Amino acid sequence: MRVYIQKGSDNECSNINSFIALDGFRHLGWEICPFKDARLLTDSQPEDVVVGGIGDIKSAFENLNIPFPDPLDYPEELHPFLGRKVWKSTVHAIVRNTNQRNVFIKPARSLKTFPGVLLKEERDLIGCYNPLEDIEIWCSEPVSFLSEWRCYVRYGKIIDVRPYRGDWRLHYDPTIIQEALKSYTSAPNGYAMDFGVTDKGETLLVEANDGYALGSYGLFSLDYAKLLSARWAELTGSTDYCDF
Repeated sequence: MRVYIQKGSDNECSNINSFIALDGFRHLGWEICPFKDARLLTDSQPEDVVVGGIGDIKSAFENLNIPFPDPLDYPEELHPFLGRKVWKSTVHAIVRNTNQRNVFIKPARSLKTFPGVLLKEERDLIGCYNPLEDIEIWCSEPVSFLSEWRCYVRYGKIIDVRPYRGDWRLHYDPTIIQEALKSYTSAPNGYAMDFGVTDKGETLLVEANDGYALGSYGLFSLDYAKLLSARWAELTGSTDYCDF
């Protein structure tokens, strides 16, 4: 069992997520193989888990001739938990329509093209995208989240919920998260649902995130490694050696 973990220019783990994954897989007895550029992992096999940024995972999939999955974002089954209107558009369309302002937007398919931004006027998009490229985006009505929490799910079971933004004293409603878990019938084997507590005291879904490249946010290293392995095996059609 082998895992490729990205290292930085100093030959240390590239970030805290890589370090947590390394610790988890090491305790599980996996062979640790550091790498800097996933494009060079031409000898890796489908069962070899790759841990890195989204771009590196995409390169690893290309090496294996495996399609890169679309982001989860707002799965249809979870729309009742959004508490706000969400729709798809394009950057050019939203810029042309001056009536659509005070709208939160983020890339729909081109992950990390630009971070999510609250569009109040056109200049808010300066530096966010190439004006010559009309990319697909998600649009949503703005919501004031006072605290945000990441719910980690592996094989249909919640393994932990970690705070990652805002006031830690403002806790989510666990019954909402449990209902969302039951509703998400098309869920992958490893993923996360981000929930926030609003200024109105509501617990709403922020977004869903795929499990092949997730921020750990303090998740126990063994749980983190097992979640990464579960989703990697599902996407590559290989055996999940951490399915225990």
